[in-house]
Amino acid sequence: MEEDVFVIGNLEVHKKDNFVIVSVNPKLYPLEVIYSTAYIFINNTYVMIDGDPGEEIIVQLIPKTDTDIEVLGREFNNELLNYMVYMHRSMKNQGIREAIVQRALATNIQTQTSQTVVTPQT
Repeated sequence: MEEDVFVIGNLEVHKKDNFVIVSVNPKLYPLEVIYSTAYIFINNTYVMIDGDPGEEIIVQLIPKTDTDIEVLGREFNNELLNYMVYMHRSMKNQGIREAIVQRALATNIQTQTSQTVVTPQT
């Protein structure tokens, strides 16, 4: 006989009630990453976020269509990692992006200044 509820790592799978709870450590994944991850699931999944931001964030995922809920929880974990890597790379490259934008703006200002034509007044 199949168990109704089983735990795999940070997943609590409720087969009978068709939902999965993902326990997220906010010391590893900031709220911004958790929200970004949850956002990409909202088209196909009902997402509820609860918990204590200092201790543990609980994310409940209820599929809107027939979906393997264990796989759904594992996909959520993968997307957490994906967004965390993106955030780290974004922070690491922030100075480079700012320098590129500043240079582009400075070049644009110089180009506009050199193209300004002074017309004599009559």
